[in-house]
Amino acid sequence: MLQDQPSPDEQPVSQYRARRRNLVRRNDGRTVNVARTRGQLFVCADNCCCGRVQDGFAPVPKDLYQEEWERRRLRNVVHLTMGGCLGPCALANVALLLFDGQALWFRELNRPALVYALYDYVEQLLDADGLVPPPLLLSDLQFTGSTWQARPDGQPVDDFRPRRPQRADAPAQGCPTAAPEEATAERLIADMEGAAAMPRKNGELVFEAPWQGRAFGMAVALERDALYEWEEFRQRLIATIGAADAQGEVSGYYERWLAAFEGLLEKRGIVTKEELEERTFQFEFGERDDVF
Repeated sequence: MLQDQPSPDEQPVSQYRARRRNLVRRNDGRTVNVARTRGQLFVCADNCCCGRVQDGFAPVPKDLYQEEWERRRLRNVVHLTMGGCLGPCALANVALLLFDGQALWFRELNRPALVYALYDYVEQLLDADGLVPPPLLLSDLQFTGSTWQARPDGQPVDDFRPRRPQRADAPAQGCPTAAPEEATAERLIADMEGAAAMPRKNGELVFEAPWQGRAFGMAVALERDALYEWEEFRQRLIATIGAADAQGEVSGYYERWLAAFEGLLEKRGIVTKEELEERTFQFEFGERDDVF
């Protein structure tokens, strides 16, 4: 009499089969074979910036990415993942190709020709059985978004950022950005003469970029809150301008204003150097919205 045969999931796994297959036993007790891909293509499709035409970025051809992946039979060879933010938002539209343990970043893949070129490059890597340089059409769009990799152009990068744990009870840090009262501003800048005199046109203050007006407003607001005396800031600004001129620095008035302001904040203990660097990093790399 024939005995009941065990189900495929209950079959003992031979040594040969175990060597050839990537078997993983799930929590429900079932053993499955997990494909080990040669690479994975991540496409930033429609999150913070990528594909958002209302923000001035080109649409992401999501259907084309999927169609080409299927047409070229890359399933279980190079996996395709389309979804959320990959990080370098200012370079939308971004794709990250992981291949043989290397991260290959590409930016502004804004038209179908670049999608075809990217898949052609994937097949070129597979045919070469290893890493080869990307074609010219893509090489101009390659960059690095990983600290463990050098820039494609070989230029050095200083992006050291120490981790500083935030205490749960730490008060929120921030600088007031509200515009000061007109009388207060006029009173404070009345004595700004000589090297420290603020740029004017037809008697009116001139700000060439929104951040300059905000830097001015923050300096006035903190003085109004009695965190320092205006004369202390003015003297520091004069010294900063003099030092920059002596060193031949090519910088504008408000770059020096900001340097003097940050130096005074650090001296007064209002913020630390590390906090200033962290906040600068957040704005530079899009972790905070730059509201004008």
